[in-house]
Amino acid sequence: MFIKTDIAEFKISIKQSNADFLENKMSYERAVQIFGPDTDSILRQSIKSIEASFLQHPLICFEKMGRTEAKTMMLGWKFELVNKKGGDKSGILQLTDEQKLNVYSGHLLPSDKRNAYVNGKQVTNSGVADFILEIDSIDTQDLQYYINNLKPIAEFSKNQTIYFACKALNYRSSQDKWDGDRPLSVYVDWKLEGNGELIGSINYDTPLKIKGNQVGEQVRGILRSLGINNTNFDELKKHYHGISHPTIL
Repeated sequence: MFIKTDIAEFKISIKQSNADFLENKMSYERAVQIFGPDTDSILRQSIKSIEASFLQHPLICFEKMGRTEAKTMMLGWKFELVNKKGGDKSGILQLTDEQKLNVYSGHLLPSDKRNAYVNGKQVTNSGVADFILEIDSIDTQDLQYYINNLKPIAEFSKNQTIYFACKALNYRSSQDKWDGDRPLSVYVDWKLEGNGELIGSINYDTPLKIKGNQVGEQVRGILRSLGINNTNFDELKKHYHGISHPTIL
């Protein structure tokens, strides 16, 4: 929110108090804007801290598992910033005060977002917040209440604990699709060996540089070569001997 009076300008980021996501479906470019030259090391360090949870995760679900539908293959995991821990593929990001400010303020956003239009005119840094206001989803207070609860965003951000969460991206054979070309912090490198064995190797080396479409098309090609689709998905059990749900006996 951009407010200009005769005395001063107020640039306010309004945050719903119960909102979990700070950055959704993060791209590598956005990660660089936030983390700067430390981007690759921060991403790798974060992923390394939860490596065991990836290794234990079923890469193929023949039956429904939690919120994951039946007949799915894992493509990889997206990388998101949240304000509280979210499951076993989540942890605390070790960030400097400046990097925390980058998450909240927007001062390293692309110029078209940083220099937004106000009343038809482009205003330099109008999209860069100086204050933050946390509100409830339903909040009917008077103006003075909101003014009193404005916080300088630089002070607010340095006192925050920011978490990362890796969220699954699956190929769903029932619809022959996945949820978009999302950048993947970790991806599954699917290969069909000469003897017909299907192997899924988890790759940690290129966080956010490989996207969902690349891995998804790889999976499509393998299934097509095996003549497998949603109607005969269980035929994959003859080719795959890795971690699955349920376990292949």
